[in-house]
Amino acid sequence: MKVTKEFYNNLPAFESYYTHIQSLFEEGKTTGENQSEAMLNYTKLSLARTKRGLKTFNLKPELIEAAKQHESKKWFLISEAWCGDAGNIIPMMALLAKEVEGAELKVMIRDEHPEIMENYLINGGKSIPIFVLFDEDFNQLKKWGPRPEPAQNMVVEFKKNAVLSYEYFSVELQKWYVQDKAETLQNELIDLFK
Repeated sequence: MKVTKEFYNNLPAFESYYTHIQSLFEEGKTTGENQSEAMLNYTKLSLARTKRGLKTFNLKPELIEAAKQHESKKWFLISEAWCGDAGNIIPMMALLAKEVEGAELKVMIRDEHPEIMENYLINGGKSIPIFVLFDEDFNQLKKWGPRPEPAQNMVVEFKKNAVLSYEYFSVELQKWYVQDKAETLQNELIDLFK
């Protein structure tokens, strides 16, 4: 199944999604069926990263201009509350949407819509976040995700040769995000909007 106008319009805007996942966490819950302590901890980390990104990310003027010039104002994001990469990435899309007149950023919780997620698999996997630009008729124009290329390369290498624990790897990946300061993400988004 593809994203339709009706489906898109029924999705929450970023602000509603963000409020929803914060409320869930305050109730000791997260998105998805797995409500384990580990998933709650991942959610806590992701929410902290999102909050920090919304406060500290400075958008490049070139990114704002590229997004303003692009025909797409229907932006679609696939995420989950517990996704660590999403916590580092989606604040950028949220801040950018505020800068672009007419831009709508709608968020789909991945596991609530497997029939839609089937269109966005990466090497057969349900990697997130995925960011999609649609035209007014909901034809896909561009797609980005699940993470900036250097971070994606780190994940691919880790999966090929998982000598280190996932916990150790996730700390190393987060160090990359912190050191990069969303520079690579912004450059990749500039390319996406060209």
